[in-house]
Amino acid sequence: MEAEYAKRETPMILIVDDISVNVAILENMLTHEGYETMSALNVQEALNLIKETKPSLILSDLSMPEIDGLEFCKMLKRDPSTREIPFIFITVLNTSMEKEEAFKAGAVDYIPKPFDNVEVLMRVSNHLNGYRMRQEMANYNRMMHRLVEDQEKQIEHSQANMLLALSKIMKKRNGDMGRHQKNVSYNCSLLAQGMQFLPAYETVITDQFVEAIGVAARLHDIGRFLMPVGEPGKGDLAAKGETEYARRCSEEGAEILEELSGDQAGGYFLSMAVSIAKYHHAYWDGSGYPEASGGKIPLEARIVALANDFDNLVAETVVSGTGTVEECVEQINGKGGILYDPDVVSVFNKIWRQMRTN
Repeated sequence: MEAEYAKRETPMILIVDDISVNVAILENMLTHEGYETMSALNVQEALNLIKETKPSLILSDLSMPEIDGLEFCKMLKRDPSTREIPFIFITVLNTSMEKEEAFKAGAVDYIPKPFDNVEVLMRVSNHLNGYRMRQEMANYNRMMHRLVEDQEKQIEHSQANMLLALSKIMKKRNGDMGRHQKNVSYNCSLLAQGMQFLPAYETVITDQFVEAIGVAARLHDIGRFLMPVGEPGKGDLAAKGETEYARRCSEEGAEILEELSGDQAGGYFLSMAVSIAKYHHAYWDGSGYPEASGGKIPLEARIVALANDFDNLVAETVVSGTGTVEECVEQINGKGGILYDPDVVSVFNKIWRQMRTN
């Protein structure tokens, strides 16, 4: 309707009155002033006209057979496609209660009968101008919203490309790290997709979240890539006290990603990458680092924590031939509610057979 109104240079005014003489008087007055008009002798006829052509303003009598003007106005205000059309009653309103009912129904004004031509034209002009300004402002706001969305998408696209480029550099330097990155990334996306079906997360985990965690999770261990080679590194999965080396890796990774964000600090992909690098060693019960527990740990980091530890377990046992995937799953389950978010573990149990383990 708004686009149709914007394209129409001359406003279209709908006149609704069961007395044809009143309709003719208003039509002559408005067309002489340069407006386009269409008319109906009852509400049903008016509704049929509105389906064909949305008017810019409606002038309606109050007392009409079958459906009166008040109900007509209420019907239009309940419909999102017509609720913004200015609705003016032209009628005999004898009491303040009648006037109150008219405004409660959604009318913007009323013009008493017998009406004065100058008053009718003045009020019609004022409400059309107000309507036009509201539509122009709405169009401007939509345009600005689209521009902001486009800019955000461009930022996210550039950030995603930058993160993927960094992950490729890490892979070239360390092939095993590349395998781990790929597995954690894929498995985090699967976990996030599974959690979308949980009522508590259906509005939290959006498609954008799923896409972002698949990219950002590749850099969860970027700190290890940046730290000097040869320092001791791996801590036990179930250990509450991680090594100082691993702690420094997390801090270093988060700091370098924060520096990379620069002017794009509000970007979704980079902010998630920072969060994951910083918190993926924080565990549900408050162990790990930095100090955080339960829901205070960012959701994306809670997902990565499980995916990361599961892949490390598989690499240490299954790949080396000392254990099975099922045994790794049992170990993860044993730490549900201790190291890992119970909701993430719940989804993990449903989809672990689809997760990458090689």
